[in-house]
Amino acid sequence: MAPPSSAGTLTPGQRIRLARENLALAMALYAASHRGLITAAFVPAGAELYLDNGETADASVPLEVTDHQSLLRCAGNQVRGAFALSALQTQRELEAAYPGGSPLAESDANLWATRAAIYLIARCMGRDLIAPTWDVPPEYRQSFTAPALDFALDADGLHGQEVRWEHLGGLTRYLDLTLFLSLCLDGWDVSEAAGVVASGDYGETGDLATRQSREATPVSPFGGSDGYGSGSGRLRRGVGSSGHDGAEARAGWIAPDGLPAPRIAVASQATELGPVEDFVTDACATGGRAMMLAGELYASYAYWCLDNGYLAHSQRKFGLELAARGYERKRRGKGRHWWIGVQYRESVT
Repeated sequence: MAPPSSAGTLTPGQRIRLARENLALAMALYAASHRGLITAAFVPAGAELYLDNGETADASVPLEVTDHQSLLRCAGNQVRGAFALSALQTQRELEAAYPGGSPLAESDANLWATRAAIYLIARCMGRDLIAPTWDVPPEYRQSFTAPALDFALDADGLHGQEVRWEHLGGLTRYLDLTLFLSLCLDGWDVSEAAGVVASGDYGETGDLATRQSREATPVSPFGGSDGYGSGSGRLRRGVGSSGHDGAEARAGWIAPDGLPAPRIAVASQATELGPVEDFVTDACATGGRAMMLAGELYASYAYWCLDNGYLAHSQRKFGLELAARGYERKRRGKGRHWWIGVQYRESVT
């Protein structure tokens, strides 16, 4: 396990985890926008900020977000950018740790699969960040499986295809890969690192951001301020955004299939987590041939929580609750994960 580091001396694993945290935040903001918890009204075109010296700074934001669709497009772009940064940073750290060493020469099955996956992702990200397609060398056109992480990437038929989250088992699965590799680069045993990822109990590996924010002194992007501490950068008043001709196209390869109307009245007052048992009983069909993609079932649960005045559990906690009730999560065609024995009732045809 790596020793604690100061803000200026990050370990390779900590650099990967910082990029990973950036992606996790972008995902959370996108999800909040998609669920209507953040709307275009929350994104002013500018504001005046109080500075520590008593003066004000014009915090103009060169961004026009006039409706929910353009908000989703911008939030989606944040996810794309954060994903690319994470993949490229992770691959950079791996190349430094294994100079000249091909992922295919790795002897450990879990490292073999995860290193190969990151290599392929970074390879296509490095060629086109906006509309990436898989560029798979012939020797990599095979199936990569990391048993300890329940991860599989079938790269045999991906060459030339548009990159989709489902190819990786979802973005949450990708976050697991980067956490696993970051721990391995910081000296953790492979089985120990895989156990941390599987349990979701990150312990001291999750305190990096807290330590960084305590030790580092951020600089305000608006100038004239020593940082974002007490008294600096407080919003004084919003400035309305200028006009816009209309919504632009959805955010390409990370956009949802539909654009829900904003719904914030109930959720903004929610303080209690939504009971998974109540969701299954009230909103799901069970038994028989009931099954549903894991991501879609969780999204249905999140919307159910929103409509009923609850906060949603994390997807990991939601899965643990379902498993405790006897439902089984299985990988089926194209490596996608399904919940067997339970299905959101409105999706039943």
